[in-house]
Amino acid sequence: MKITDIQVNQLKPPEGRAGGRLLVRVFTDEGIVGHSEGSRGLGVFRAYLEEMITPLLVGVSPLQPRQIWETLALGTGERATRLPPQIVGAIDVACWDIMGKAAGMPVYALLGGARRTEIPLYWSRGNGWKKEPEEMLEEVQEGYEKGYRAFKVRMDWRDYRQDSDPVKDMAIFQKCREWLPDDVPLGFDANCGYSVSTAIEQGRQLEEMGAAHFEEPLPQYDFPGLRQVVDALDVAISTGEQEISAWRFRDLMMLGNPDILQPDILNVGGLSEVVRVFEMAVVNNKVVMPHSPSLGLNSLASLHAYSTVTNAVRPHEFSEEFTGPVDHVASLFVDPIVPENGAIKLNDRPGLGVEIDEKALADAIIA
Repeated sequence: MKITDIQVNQLKPPEGRAGGRLLVRVFTDEGIVGHSEGSRGLGVFRAYLEEMITPLLVGVSPLQPRQIWETLALGTGERATRLPPQIVGAIDVACWDIMGKAAGMPVYALLGGARRTEIPLYWSRGNGWKKEPEEMLEEVQEGYEKGYRAFKVRMDWRDYRQDSDPVKDMAIFQKCREWLPDDVPLGFDANCGYSVSTAIEQGRQLEEMGAAHFEEPLPQYDFPGLRQVVDALDVAISTGEQEISAWRFRDLMMLGNPDILQPDILNVGGLSEVVRVFEMAVVNNKVVMPHSPSLGLNSLASLHAYSTVTNAVRPHEFSEEFTGPVDHVASLFVDPIVPENGAIKLNDRPGLGVEIDEKALADAIIA
């Protein structure tokens, strides 16, 4: 089997929204097509395809995703490629989808087998920096009504809005925590928004209110500061969505020592690399809890990998904020995999377990 073409298209966004997801398709000479989703913008992705990726991969077997990952992420022969991990990750996920379809096996089986195929999700809502506590509570209540029984509120501060309004942040968390039943976990995400001293102060308040975890308290580059926060607090500290390789996660564990690792399947470079991170986590006795605030092909890939991990004891992230409502995303597939009662159940169909509805795709493509 050989790769014959790679295409990326922009899909129609939900009504009232701008932009639209990018669908990546890897075609083969045996008629099997691998699917994933891209980022970075349509023009940027197509430029990488035309200038580097397609010339390198046409004629190559897609049944060797780790070798393809090394070609794109590092280089081959005398050519250093060093492509962005979000670009590499999209191609990598599509190749794993092809490999599963060719073998007649779900991706989780290729990875060694699932410990469980029904995975609980937590409802993730963000932009707390520009919301009032009552607004965030309404969004948490929406998730509860849809059957979710684990939650996270995100402040989305980023490192360029550091320590902007920590008092309101705690008011948001408190408002949601008081409304939710005691046995329903609620995490808090500062999105890299605090200094060390503020993070410790906030973390102590979160401990008193029973936070399930405290995510990205500091800018992603401050590993020494992170260790100070981890050492000062009892609440579980989680981070990792910004990291772009398994090597970076190695350094994160050695220098920052967070309690929970949160690789993002696209940011880290695809299934091939996220599996390496999960394996390191198991060896170092670290809990994993993937970053994946979305619904669709990449989220499914993340769930396939997560299903195989022994210490995957926490719910997997889920959000409709970036991809649109479940019904909108599901309309692209013949038999979609969608959340039910706050969980996703993976099937045993080949690859990622879903097939594109070609008529729906033709109607959805806008570029």
